[in-house]
Amino acid sequence: MNAHPNLDYWLTFGERGMSSEAIVKKLAYGHNVDAFYYPADPSDFRRCELLLRMVPTLRTSMPLMASVSGIWANLVERWAEVAKSMEEECPGIFDGPAKRGAAAPKTYALMQEIQGRRA
Repeated sequence: MNAHPNLDYWLTFGERGMSSEAIVKKLAYGHNVDAFYYPADPSDFRRCELLLRMVPTLRTSMPLMASVSGIWANLVERWAEVAKSMEEECPGIFDGPAKRGAAAPKTYALMQEIQGRRA
């Protein structure tokens, strides 16, 4: 039995990006991942959060992503805050396909702050 139900489905049909794939490689397979593959903007974050909602067993291991880099550590610590910000700016953002033209400038600014950058 797969330790991560729905992972195969996500691998086949999920919205994927480098940062969401980094989560899978690290948490599901125990591989080292490149520190540069972190969610850098709301679109990247959305794909990661969709993964965690589809494969909730990975969410319980998210603290392990903090070992990848300082940016990952900061993001993991404030993950719920970023998700809440996105949902407030773009209601339903995690409920279906990406909404064309959806923007989350406050979330982007928050992510830039978390990453130690200026928006």
